[in-house]
Amino acid sequence: MPVKVARFGPGTLKLGVAPGTDFSCQVESMGLNVNKDEGDALTVLCGDSVPGGITYTYVLAGTVLQDLITSGLSEYSWTNAGKPVAFDFTPLTGATGQKVTGTVVMDPISIGTSDGSFGDVMTADVEWSCVGKPTVTWASVLPTGMSEPNPPALEDETETTQEPVSA
Repeated sequence: MPVKVARFGPGTLKLGVAPGTDFSCQVESMGLNVNKDEGDALTVLCGDSVPGGITYTYVLAGTVLQDLITSGLSEYSWTNAGKPVAFDFTPLTGATGQKVTGTVVMDPISIGTSDGSFGDVMTADVEWSCVGKPTVTWASVLPTGMSEPNPPALEDETETTQEPVSA
């Protein structure tokens, strides 16, 4: 199977009940992170081992631009703090692009910057816990923005000869 590469964006992030509010232009980076918690294995008297249980949790995390305006992402996060909010995240748009949907518990976005300088674009790191396992719709073919290496060029089957250069 040849290498396939997907690049981030253009994409969409919508929050709230469908069709949701589109906050795509406030997103610098975003991803659905999977965290694995594996319990310790138990060794029993006969020497056998029983594997520990495995649980997965999911987090929608990234960096967003602070907009600090009415109806913006900052206000939305503060208004819905602690509430379950539907999300629709597409990291790469296209007719057949991958899509993730689910519900997150909204945490308020930071306001201002504690480590920046005058004139910096204010951003905030977000980490919204998912309620249960999100639904992933996988791309069926390579969407726009994904690529496969170019196939090797076909060699010309005709022979070329060079005339000797006389001195």
